[in-house]
Amino acid sequence: HAVDGIIIDLRNNGGGSLRDVVEMTGLFIEKGPIVQVKSRGRRPVVLDDEDAGVAWDGPLVVMVNSFSASASEIMAAALQDYRRAVIVGSKSTFGKGTVQRFFDLDRALPGHNDLKPLGQIKITMQKFYRINGGATQLRGVTPDINLPDQYQFIDVGEKEQDYPLPWSQIDPVEYEQDVYVVKHLDKIRKAAEQRLARDTVWQKILAHAHWVKEQQDHTMHPLSLEAWEAETKAEEAYLDAYDKLFDREVISTVRNLDEDLDHINSDEGRKARNDEWIKNVKKDVYIAETLRIMHDLIRYH
Repeated sequence: HAVDGIIIDLRNNGGGSLRDVVEMTGLFIEKGPIVQVKSRGRRPVVLDDEDAGVAWDGPLVVMVNSFSASASEIMAAALQDYRRAVIVGSKSTFGKGTVQRFFDLDRALPGHNDLKPLGQIKITMQKFYRINGGATQLRGVTPDINLPDQYQFIDVGEKEQDYPLPWSQIDPVEYEQDVYVVKHLDKIRKAAEQRLARDTVWQKILAHAHWVKEQQDHTMHPLSLEAWEAETKAEEAYLDAYDKLFDREVISTVRNLDEDLDHINSDEGRKARNDEWIKNVKKDVYIAETLRIMHDLIRYH
């Protein structure tokens, strides 16, 4: 296919296999470190991409939001540290930079079958660190270009959980890649900021983010039924009007690859899900702006 650029959408991606994310990130660089993993009282272990092959050597943009977590943060962080991709999205990702494992309590207590099943316990064993030495824990990944969402002015993520492990830092490792290095990021960021400032939809997204913050801080509610109903109806009317902002197409052409069509159309349920997905992509203002950022990345490179 004649591909000009690739966008990876990691929004709402809660993560997955550590091994898989190392391999996936390695598709865009030659050999090199991807992430550091450290256990308590032990030296960090560096996980490398050991395959010199590169699947894509052109422009790359990664979309994230406040609920991009764990392995998705590892991928975004590594591509950002290498300057291999432009990271766009919420003010920060989720900030889950720890590794957990499940332990079967039945195996830990041989015998005593009258007490079983005892279940499992999940224990935090390790922390992730970027190749630049900083943890993703609590701080997450700060995008190169901020596309505000409704959580712009409130705190979400690991830092809002009870008793999270603190952010920390270790020594960086040596890393470098010359497959494709993002250039003129300041120009690309400035162009995006100017577009957002002119666009009434993005202005309304920011206004909505302020409203969400006000709702979080607003803890006094009327006790009378009539006043409560009036307040609730006003909120519902506001949210209905806000949702209509995103009920229009902002991307004219979205299509599947030709080689995927037979598989998609062979199952009615799959075809229906795909049709819904295409409809939603066409209305996604975040993807639309990311496409413009991609155009700038190509133009300025």
